[in-house]
Amino acid sequence: MFELVVIPITRVRPRSAARVNPVGASMSITSKFVRLRYRAARTTTAVIKFLIAFIIAVPPLVAMSTTAARACACGCSVFDVGGGLLPQENDHGGRVFLEYWYSDQTQNWIGNAKGSALANTDKEVKGIWTNVGGEYMFNREWGMMVRLPVVLDRSLATTTNQATGTVETFSSRDLGDVEIMGIYTGFFKDMSTGVIFGLKLPTGPYNAFGLDRDTQIGSGSTDLILGGFHRGLLTGDNAWQYFSQIRWQQPFLYRAALDPQTAFDGNPNPGVPQMYKPGYQVDGAGGILYNNWYNVLGLDKITPIGQVIISHRANDTGDAADPYNSGFDRVMLAPGIEFTKVVDEANNRVVKLYLDVEMPIYYRTNAADNGGPLGFGPNATGTEGQMIAPWLFKAVASYNF
Repeated sequence: MFELVVIPITRVRPRSAARVNPVGASMSITSKFVRLRYRAARTTTAVIKFLIAFIIAVPPLVAMSTTAARACACGCSVFDVGGGLLPQENDHGGRVFLEYWYSDQTQNWIGNAKGSALANTDKEVKGIWTNVGGEYMFNREWGMMVRLPVVLDRSLATTTNQATGTVETFSSRDLGDVEIMGIYTGFFKDMSTGVIFGLKLPTGPYNAFGLDRDTQIGSGSTDLILGGFHRGLLTGDNAWQYFSQIRWQQPFLYRAALDPQTAFDGNPNPGVPQMYKPGYQVDGAGGILYNNWYNVLGLDKITPIGQVIISHRANDTGDAADPYNSGFDRVMLAPGIEFTKVVDEANNRVVKLYLDVEMPIYYRTNAADNGGPLGFGPNATGTEGQMIAPWLFKAVASYNF
């Protein structure tokens, strides 16, 4: 899954000039007059637009179907917001990047509290992604980005025999769903506000043996991706900056597949393709960064970042989904840090490494007895809950040119 992982650059200047024009500033303003004139107005406008867009993009959950399955989707598009990962601000130029995402879902969660492990036949869902891609800004207004996920491990540990309590682990390694995005940053001359738009294509596998449809490398769906961002200054010397992002991913074309768990889930129609329709997801991020820490540990700049990430995922539908135990709301704190090394100042050759850890402080999952044939208590007939991760990790290495 996807989004902008682009880290803006500006040219490095001597330390003595840092207070006026900071080295590698994450935000370049064309003039002090423009910066002072619009700073307050844009801050207010950005917050209002962010809240309105978030509210509009989170309608009531879609109607549920009645077929039982297991739900453990991580909502991995959350990796695509936060960290000041915005398009670069140069008149033109490119960027290549390598991303590493890690998630290990080990805790069953019911509603807004920890649930019993016995209530869920799934025990662990692990994901390790490495994404390769590139971005190119053709001018100050238009750019594009392409990303190809290379999944090192997507695994599910699940109960395959309830009578004996047998738990087996199934895994898949393959290329994932390709994403192609357009970028527009022409609203203001300083490129402080922009939108993204594009598609996620169903190029990854979605029928690996033993994995649920919602834990497959590919979703089997074509998704529309829309988003926006805004960044600005909190202090006139450019030392403190803020940013906000929002991203909406809406599946709209779907593919059916044979049940990949036929061997142990008791499917009465193993030869009939089942449809899986993943729910839409909205992720928003807001944060501040300190942009005035130069020439440390042999690097040109180190940038600490503090941020909050909010996510809403609608429930899945279709006869291969578990609508009762899919969909969630969560709030995460995600402290991060970015390291910058200028290779060639004249030609804007810059190497960056970004790291963050995302920790949920609020989680609410849709959870209910899905009415399946398995029994976990005197009044239960199905499995209940969703597996969540206590923390997520993201790293992005990039080279601007």
